[in-house]
Amino acid sequence: MIPAREIKEMARESGVPVSTIERDYAQNWLLAALGSLPMALKGGTGIRKVYIEQYRFSDDLDFTFLEPFERIEIATAVSHAVHWVYEECGIRFEDDIGLINTKTGYRATTRFRILSGSALSPIKIDFDLTRMDYEEVLLPVQRRDIFHPYSDNPKATVPSYCLEEIMAEKIRSIFQRVRPRDIYDIWQLDERVRSEDVMAILQRKCKAKGIVLDADILHNKEEKFRSAWNNSLRHQMKHVPEFSVAFETTLLKLEEYSHEDTSEHQSS
Repeated sequence: MIPAREIKEMARESGVPVSTIERDYAQNWLLAALGSLPMALKGGTGIRKVYIEQYRFSDDLDFTFLEPFERIEIATAVSHAVHWVYEECGIRFEDDIGLINTKTGYRATTRFRILSGSALSPIKIDFDLTRMDYEEVLLPVQRRDIFHPYSDNPKATVPSYCLEEIMAEKIRSIFQRVRPRDIYDIWQLDERVRSEDVMAILQRKCKAKGIVLDADILHNKEEKFRSAWNNSLRHQMKHVPEFSVAFETTLLKLEEYSHEDTSEHQSS
């Protein structure tokens, strides 16, 4: 395990709480332990871990299954992962691993400490695991190296969504919930993805969940996103950007995709 001073120095340089760095470090080792399983990393965690170094930090590990999993298989996989991590780098997780059924699949919860006194309670990492019958992966999954900006690199890989599929699900998510990180991620990915590939799957992703792309809906939620912006993001990055810039980019992107979809339907 890396020394305490390395964690504290990383927290200082990144401008985030020490517990954020502890979680980021533990996440990487858990990903190394789980990388051989048939499930694809996604969401903001996927962006940070395998696509954009020094991206915003993320709290959870989000996956979509690529093969069917039974509940007992999930419990066993997570248990094996935390024990492997302890053997390899010394992070000690609590023995009690939570596992609950959710509407989309399962959520497993692990807790741990690295530095004594860095947090009032043990640090939590949730694994949000989505069933195949709830979410279909539409673009090819990529196996990618895990970015590990620490001195004990496990040199591991993990299956991941491509950026275009992450983008499509982020756009859909702004209609399903109010989480400012979705706005931030759409803004950041805007110039990093192939718009035509996003558009090719976006409507199918939305239709599967009964979502209609409507910029007016996003307009109506603007103040909710704005009011939650700083509190949601300030533990994940050094400088929280101006909300209006990210929101306007998201709104323009949504209008672009909505217009393209309308044009396609009129021509068909």
